[in-house]
Parts: sequence; structure tokens; C-alpha cells
Amino acid sequence: MRGAEQIVWAGGEHPFRLGIGELRAIEQRSDAGVAVVLMRLLSSQFKIDDVIGVIRLGLIGGGMAERDAQKTLEAALEVSSPYALAVPAADILRRFIMWETPDQPGELAAGKASEG
Repeated sequence: MRGAEQIVWAGGEHPFRLGIGELRAIEQRSDAGVAVVLMRLLSSQFKIDDVIGVIRLGLIGGGMAERDAQKTLEAALEVSSPYALAVPAADILRRFIMWETPDQPGELAAGKASEG
């Protein structure tokens, strides 16, 4: 999985990371796959826990203590609505379930031999 990424959002600038454990927790809490949660966030058909869970677990995955992540999220909810926080939540989730690579899948970089 990927390392943490610095993201600027309503709560400030923090490292976020969603590893397998955090992604599974999102699925369990939302009773849906992470791709479904992403689509709900993007289509404004999200549940509040879709927004809160992704951000909180992303902060924890990025290295923040659970208690601090909850306080940071609560502070962000003082200045931004859950609707406004759906955008960064979708961005956080997208970054850790799909990302761009320099080469297309299946293609080897120029000058690289196949392993195996």
C-alpha cells in the first residue's frame, strides 16, 4: 500500500493514509465496499459516517492518535458542514484505492526486463 500523503482540508494540513486495515474498517462501518462509499461521496448520496469515517481513519492511518483525530475532526465540523467535508473525504478515499502510475498496467518501463 501507499505511504501517507499530506492533504490540506478544513481541519488544517495533515498526513492521511488508508491502509488495508482502515479500508476494511470503512467497509464494515458503512456496510458497503470502498468503491460504493466513494461513489456515494461523489454523488452526494453519502451517509454522515461515510464522511466522518474516511477522514478520521485517514488521520489515524497517517499517524495521528485516535483521540487527536476525533478532536481534529470535531474542530473541522465547527467550521465546515458534513456536505463540504464530503469533497475532501472523497479525495482521501480516492487517493488510496486508485492512483496514477507512470506506466500503464502490464507495460514494462523502457529498458526493464520482466521478473519471473
